[in-house]
Amino acid sequence: MPNAVGRAGVWSTGASGIRSTRMFDAHALDRLDAALHRAAPPGVDARVDRARRRAAGVYFTPPALVEFVVDATLSAAWAARPASAGPFRVLDPAAGDGRFLAAAARWIAARTGCSPAAARRCVIGIERDPALAARARDAVGPGAAVHCAEALLGAPAVGPVDAVVGNPPYVRSVRLERSDPALHRALRGAFAATSHREWDLYGAFIERSLAWLAPWGRAGLVVPSRWLTGAFAARLRAKLAANGAVAALVDFGERQIFAGATTYAAVVWLARVNQRAVRVARWVGGRWRIGSVDAAGLGAAPWRLATGATRELLDELAAAGPPLGRIARIAKGAGTNADRVFVIERGWSRALAEPVDLEPAATRPVLRGRDVAPYGRVDPDVRIVYPYDDAGRLVPPDELPPRAAAYLARCRDRLEARERGRYRGARFYRFGRPQNLAWLADPAPKIVVPDVARTGRAMVDAAGAMVLDSAYAVRPLPGAPVGIDALLDLLNSPVVDLWLRETGLRLRGGYVRMKTAYLASLPVCPPSLWSAAAAAL
Repeated sequence: MPNAVGRAGVWSTGASGIRSTRMFDAHALDRLDAALHRAAPPGVDARVDRARRRAAGVYFTPPALVEFVVDATLSAAWAARPASAGPFRVLDPAAGDGRFLAAAARWIAARTGCSPAAARRCVIGIERDPALAARARDAVGPGAAVHCAEALLGAPAVGPVDAVVGNPPYVRSVRLERSDPALHRALRGAFAATSHREWDLYGAFIERSLAWLAPWGRAGLVVPSRWLTGAFAARLRAKLAANGAVAALVDFGERQIFAGATTYAAVVWLARVNQRAVRVARWVGGRWRIGSVDAAGLGAAPWRLATGATRELLDELAAAGPPLGRIARIAKGAGTNADRVFVIERGWSRALAEPVDLEPAATRPVLRGRDVAPYGRVDPDVRIVYPYDDAGRLVPPDELPPRAAAYLARCRDRLEARERGRYRGARFYRFGRPQNLAWLADPAPKIVVPDVARTGRAMVDAAGAMVLDSAYAVRPLPGAPVGIDALLDLLNSPVVDLWLRETGLRLRGGYVRMKTAYLASLPVCPPSLWSAAAAAL
């Protein structure tokens, strides 16, 4: 078959005779960028209210991005299919309002010269929402095959297809468990993507899409970028990497694609044929950075997708010292789910909007993310009502100090209302997420960093302050080769900023996450390399 060139996808045959794909080039991304700028606010549809969209994980894709994904995916599939293959077939397993299917039908008609009716017969949709399924049929046109079913469970057999495209729903497992317990039970553990921690529904669609494809097929899906680095998706990453299934990635970074919702979007292209390299485009610092990474270097760990000189520097940093997670414990702070009740600032209760006088034994110093300053100190006047003993066990109601017990009783309605009444009863005053309490309360020195920051910020606490879940604590393991002072310097250095921006989740406004999943891989490298990190920034 001769080389095939689409508007976004470029395929070539190398000396080995094995096709490799670029999927997109700088011109295609520039055209996409310009189209997204010209477009009206994307992704909002007044006919689907915000609460319903959020519950179902529905975010309608901007038309320019639809066309980009469809063209790149179908161009790749068209170039790879053998001459003996049957009719070209495209599936959207979460069809929504049908915009991907309609774009695919237009592409097929333009590429093959067939009639619009014939092109419509080549596209298949699955959509579990009856109203959206009807809209998808209208969008595609007469004769559209859009099945109203759950694609991941018991959907009509569609047979191998040449391409899978779409924007599957984004629904975290904890939300799915509340909104659709039966689906949650059926999916939990059914896929690598749904078998670890608080998974997300879109991960199952990524994994399942490969099974729908013909051996030469290609899938192109618009999904959040969290799965590239998040701990919850480790098993999904491992499975895709083991099969060499990822052909290309576009990571929009902090750039917002969907109006009306803060999301961090990416596009992933998958193939049944083992891929040696992954084509990567990342939006960093207001421009696209394009290159390739070795597919063999990917696995369950968070994927490092930087390329070029930045990748070389990251590799140098990684080789210069052990990862932080190997020499220190990193733990998230506890969650109260009611900081306005439990946190008392300078004797003031925000829950009651009045001063309160509590027994000193009933409170202890507390650190939140916003309290952390570089090399800062704990503010002794910011305290938390702490109804636990030194081992992290909840103190029985009749053993609470009397003034603290009376205060918590006054706040009982507010505390029992947390998480739809989950905390009703005699233990109403317990924290919402009492994780790591004894370890956090240990007076042994620990470093505290905020969950979200623009640059590295870290301070030492040596007074057993409680850390809340907007911050993380770091404490060297026994026998660690690096002491706490050196780690404090590292966590305030440019290395943190560079590492997290290039290997973690970049948030809007220039912020980065400093959570365990990202900090664990941070190289504990010597100060001689810190200036190189600063220069790279």
